Amino acid sequence: MIAHVIFIAKKEIADLLRDKRLHWSALALYLLFAIALFSGWQYFTHTAPRHAAAQATSYQHWLAQGLKNPHSAAHYGFYAYKPVPLMAIVDKGMDEYLGNSVWMEAHKQNNVSNRTAQDVADVSRFGNLTVGFVMQFLLPLVIILLTFNAVSKERESGTLRMLLSTQASGVQVLAGKGVAAFAVLASVILLPMVLASGGIMLLAGSATTSGAQAFAASLPAFAVWTVFLLVSVVLWTALGLVVSASVRESGAALVVLLGVWTLGAFFVPRMSGSLARTLHPTPSAFAFNEQVIFEKANGVDGHNSSDERGKALEARVLKEYGVDSLSQLPVSFAGIALQEGEKSDYLVFDKNYGQLFRTFQRQESVMEALNLLSPVLAAQSLSRSLAGTDTDKHLHFTNNAEQFRRVIMKTMNDDMRDNGVKDKEKRDFGYMAGDELWHKIPPYAYTQPSVGFALGNQMLSIISLLAWMTVVVGLAVRCGRSLKP
Repeated sequence: MIAHVIFIAKKEIADLLRDKRLHWSALALYLLFAIALFSGWQYFTHTAPRHAAAQATSYQHWLAQGLKNPHSAAHYGFYAYKPVPLMAIVDKGMDEYLGNSVWMEAHKQNNVSNRTAQDVADVSRFGNLTVGFVMQFLLPLVIILLTFNAVSKERESGTLRMLLSTQASGVQVLAGKGVAAFAVLASVILLPMVLASGGIMLLAGSATTSGAQAFAASLPAFAVWTVFLLVSVVLWTALGLVVSASVRESGAALVVLLGVWTLGAFFVPRMSGSLARTLHPTPSAFAFNEQVIFEKANGVDGHNSSDERGKALEARVLKEYGVDSLSQLPVSFAGIALQEGEKSDYLVFDKNYGQLFRTFQRQESVMEALNLLSPVLAAQSLSRSLAGTDTDKHLHFTNNAEQFRRVIMKTMNDDMRDNGVKDKEKRDFGYMAGDELWHKIPPYAYTQPSVGFALGNQMLSIISLLAWMTVVVGLAVRCGRSLKP
């Protein structure tokens, strides 16, 4: 059995390597890949240093404040920048549209801003060519072009009868053709592109401050990304053989395969996006901000105003310290009140932003569930997640920056509480802190989530891709068993 498969595979490999379709499609794909890889390299090498420099500059401004009241320093704040992952070279994903920096200041949980896509024309949003796009959307077209008539041409020319008249079975014929197509695609197209992508990532990573460590940290995700590319190649190769074996005419097989690709690449994404927004609508920015302002003033339940909370806090603090007036307190009441105000705001932020983020995640879940209908979209979602340029990673950064902001606020308010009454002439907001306090806040550093984080958020996409491959390979076996001249 194996001997027959190898014999057929050798013949098919020789035929494919001579096929002009492979030559021209590979040339076109390489050209687009080169443009995409250069674009990804340029994006990383230009954006990553700018983010790092802006982050460092903002922090240096924080350290150079001089004498200032801690609460004024809390309002001064500084920026947290989302680092550009090295794998953005192969897949920029949603990074240009989600924003890359957040201002950390008192009383506010600011949204992530500075979206690169705001600075470009709308038309460019539809021309964002990446290595991931080439691999997930265009490579299947090349596979379709090479496999749509793999069996039907044998039937049309009468050579299928000759193949089946030998000791080779239909399953062996399809297996040999499948092995040949996969071997040619993997060696001529996929392997060189993966190696070129890895090489550019190594060069770009070596140019960063972390050096080769950046590339080493990206290797696990890059390896998994490559594995799923191989899965996609197997899937589309098997699908091409199934349709070619099932449809009598090569033209009809090509139409069917292009129809499947078009549905998966264009119809399903638009349907999934519209359905996700319909099932889980998000509030307008105005309505969201108004709700946050209302709850900050009136409490999360709407029945606990800031004045009432202030009076209750004053009574509690006086009782706790056993004094009759705020002037008798051994600490600054202003520092205590500011921190309590922050805590109250946290409840509002956690409620409203939590609901908003959960809505985003529900929308993503709807779209991910519909990825079951499209192996193209499943591969795209996996690619973005592994590259660290998807919505889940963005929300992870947003939450991380907010937790760091809260550390800054507590440090400033605690210092004011403890030191704001030491000078009788300069109490509370008249108290001035200096460099020692500013240095208590370390520079912001964001750690990229692990591969496990990415895979854990993409289980439906993984299941979809593996299920499609399993079903299509199973259908190929079934077609082989029933293959007739």
